[in-house]
Amino acid sequence: MPLATTQRILLVEDEPGLREVLTLALEGAGFCCEAAAGLEEGLRALREATYDGVLSDLKLKDGSGIELLTWMKEQGLDTPVVIMTAYATTETTVQALNQGAVDFITKPFKHEELIATLKGLLTAAGPETVPPPDLGELVGVGHVMRKINALIGKVSRADTTVLITGESGTGKEVVARLIHRHSDRSKGPFVAVNCGALPEALLESELFGFEKGAFTGATAMKRGLFEEAGGGILFLDEIGEMPLALQVKLLRVLQEHKVRRLGATEERPMDVRVIAATNRDLRARAESGAFREDLYYRINILQIEMPPLRERPEDLPVLAEHFIRRFCHKLGKPPMQLHPETMAQLLSYRFPGNVRELENLMERCVALNPGGPITRDLLPDGFGQGSAPEGAPLPAPLGIPPEGFDLEAWIQALKGHFLRKALDEVGGVKTKAGKRLGMSFRAYRYWLAELGGLEALQADFPWPSDFPAPAVDESGGTEGSKEA
Repeated sequence: MPLATTQRILLVEDEPGLREVLTLALEGAGFCCEAAAGLEEGLRALREATYDGVLSDLKLKDGSGIELLTWMKEQGLDTPVVIMTAYATTETTVQALNQGAVDFITKPFKHEELIATLKGLLTAAGPETVPPPDLGELVGVGHVMRKINALIGKVSRADTTVLITGESGTGKEVVARLIHRHSDRSKGPFVAVNCGALPEALLESELFGFEKGAFTGATAMKRGLFEEAGGGILFLDEIGEMPLALQVKLLRVLQEHKVRRLGATEERPMDVRVIAATNRDLRARAESGAFREDLYYRINILQIEMPPLRERPEDLPVLAEHFIRRFCHKLGKPPMQLHPETMAQLLSYRFPGNVRELENLMERCVALNPGGPITRDLLPDGFGQGSAPEGAPLPAPLGIPPEGFDLEAWIQALKGHFLRKALDEVGGVKTKAGKRLGMSFRAYRYWLAELGGLEALQADFPWPSDFPAPAVDESGGTEGSKEA
């Protein structure tokens, strides 16, 4: 007999026979399964209860799995959803992925395959999971980064254009390289160009190449980057900065899969997958006429949005440790770690330069540190000053009070403060509060219960001076403690 589990699955399937068979299979595997006979029943179940996962058919008599995903996204529900379908197409796959589906399973399938898929997803989503220390080049342990890693796996297999958005320093090129690594084009080249770093004439010749004599100084033929990337991926970074005249030519290349060198009379066939990235709001630029609307829709077939570091604070300690290990190895330094006081200072900073800024900061700290903990004095002078929004008071430095303080109690209060702050900012909706803190609803609920519920959370920011150090007796323990 399989062991019982508290993991609850909502099954949305309108075919009675299949619904019954799947219910028995899921319960036989140890899940607690509740079945819904269609879209409306599924929505009603999600309104009334919380589930660890949802398994839904794509085509339902009263709607579709896409409608279910859309509703869940609007409600801020981040429950993992697996879509079952016998009608998978590129369009439906892209739709479902963009609405938050984490996996597709194609009918007919073996029950063992379905069970393995669900167990893998729910194990990865559990708050009790101990994450691996290094998830490759894209480091992160929170819910947001887990979804992005899963999405990268899906996008890698779809040989079409991708648009990666996000602020500078969030890791857009890292994502592009991961897509290349896991795609069928991994044996082909990965060619990157920054569209904002080159003047228009030079960018055009770099992208498309030129024939000998095409212009003054063209003393020999030169292949363009589209040709250089043949069989692989061309990464167009900061595509929002590309001049309008070049956007027209780029659109034609993407539509026709052919490229013409400057000065040439013939077009050459092109076998390249294009990944574009930008830190601009391309939709707004397209609406204002600063970016071609037809090109925007052509490159925005699949989109991955990279969150700023300040919106995923749970990843900061893991990222910092990752960079410290890397630079200790690179610089030949002994292993070292952040002092708790330094970590608190980092957590209070907004990192406008995102992951790239943290990486450069950790390289500085490792280079200056002869060994031992990385203390606050290794941070740049004035670090953290001016990082608050314009007009807001600057935070006081988080230092250790002269009389010391209770670090463990302060950390618990700090967690509670942000749990409450996030809840207040989203109108009391726990699913949205968890999402704001980069965690699942279950993880948020778990932390909330662990800290004693909402009433026990501190609304004001907890300063270390508010938590005096416990008195220590002469034996080295706190008063009232007994040594074994």
